[in-house]
Amino acid sequence: MKIGIIGFGNLGRALASGLIQSGSVDIGDIYICENSPDARAIAENNPYYAHTSEDVNYVISNTDVVFLTVKGYVFEKLSANINRCGLVGKTIVSCMAGETFEKIYSLIGDVDLVRVMPSLAISFCDGIIAYTKAPAELVEIFSKFGYAFETEPDRIENVMAFSACGLGYAAYLINAFAVAGEEMGFPVEQAAHIAKLTFNNAVERGGFKETVKAVATPGGATEQGVNYMDECDVQGIVARAVRKAYERMT
Repeated sequence: MKIGIIGFGNLGRALASGLIQSGSVDIGDIYICENSPDARAIAENNPYYAHTSEDVNYVISNTDVVFLTVKGYVFEKLSANINRCGLVGKTIVSCMAGETFEKIYSLIGDVDLVRVMPSLAISFCDGIIAYTKAPAELVEIFSKFGYAFETEPDRIENVMAFSACGLGYAAYLINAFAVAGEEMGFPVEQAAHIAKLTFNNAVERGGFKETVKAVATPGGATEQGVNYMDECDVQGIVARAVRKAYERMT
């Protein structure tokens, strides 16, 4: 299977890396459409060895499946240059947040379309990817990217707000914990390392509520910190942050 990727920013590169690491494509079977000469140079070399072009129709004509990893407004402009006849028999996979089936159909016609929402961690096959109904060969590829699951079209933005954006939220919270360590006098690298290990340990233990109860013993120091976070409504802040991301896309 030959794969086309429209756009080679962070998500396009994560996708290409995941395809290669999972063994889903052979060397030379990835085609990239990208305007930036620097990005094309990256795509053409190790580990991607991709064919590159500024011409979207070149990429479409040489591939079986085309992933859209650009912003919606970018694709809207680009779509005017697409030869719709060249889309016949191709599967189009949109990674564009907030761009509905109806909107994409209005731009490029009634194509075979799948919407997906991946996290950047698909680059090393440990990510999260939700997809609408898709051909079996694509489902097999998605399953190699990490935790993959099918969802309804009207739920895809929920996945984006909670999962794909969630990677950024998690990193934000870990960084906040590391900064707190720095403010207590820990060297920057040591604070970051302790923060990473602490969050990793929490993940490995599982049962997050139970872990809080186990560590925050009555009258202890941890309880004081947890009580303060409750007073500040940290859980509510996180929930509202996820909701804000969702509202941005709908």
